[in-house]
Amino acid sequence: MASGDHQSYLKAVKCLMQLPAQTGIEGTVTRFDDMNAMHQVQAKTIHLVAQFLPFHRLYIHIYEQLLRDECGYKAPTPWWDETRDAGNFMDSPLLDPETGFGGNGTGPDNCVTDGPFENTTLLIGPGQTLTDHCLSRKVNEINSTLGNETYVQECHDKSTYLNFWESTGFTTYGAGNSGVGGVMEDIDASPGDPLFYIHHGFIDRLWWKWQSEDPDSRLYQLGGPCVQGGTEETTLDCIMTTYGIRPNVTVKEVMDIQGGFLCYKYDY
Repeated sequence: MASGDHQSYLKAVKCLMQLPAQTGIEGTVTRFDDMNAMHQVQAKTIHLVAQFLPFHRLYIHIYEQLLRDECGYKAPTPWWDETRDAGNFMDSPLLDPETGFGGNGTGPDNCVTDGPFENTTLLIGPGQTLTDHCLSRKVNEINSTLGNETYVQECHDKSTYLNFWESTGFTTYGAGNSGVGGVMEDIDASPGDPLFYIHHGFIDRLWWKWQSEDPDSRLYQLGGPCVQGGTEETTLDCIMTTYGIRPNVTVKEVMDIQGGFLCYKYDY
């Protein structure tokens, strides 16, 4: 990503952190809060379920739309190729305090005190609470190795959607969340760290590459429960809720990133 585009992206994210909330979800003050709260209030219906990948594909798409429509962002949307930084997140350009998203947390609460999001106070979370807390990071390089090429290939080699999304949950998904740590490790309110969105770009790309390997079989393939611990299977007609930020859509509508209302591709 070009340096100018990168800075424009960070500027747009900070813009969302200043725009007033519109959803009316309890605890929200800014548009950035709207996104975090939308994730928090339905955390149990979007994790450890088959719609995990479709929901987060929709979620990062909505975030991109807000950056473009409400904050004037015009460049490509970045994603984090974690295979390049696996085992060494601390040296990633994305965690550079001068040109990236800010560095690791410091002090007893692991608060981020440098970069564009220094001293940010989050209102949504931790967990299901609404308690003011800092944007925190606690990088764990052992966990960051879960994003390396070996684990990516392990996911890619799965033959069914169910096995694929379960595999990402144990490896590549955890690389970004538990590798960055802090707020990112808080499943319910992890979007409080702007790194969340480019991490999920990595996961979405991995899923799209898996789908593209055998589109006739995989493009609309699902598998797994629609509620945590349940036995009822998720279907393509499952409706994903956006709390008015954008219209609700079905799982089917986001399965193809180059068809329907989605229209994007990955650079490699």
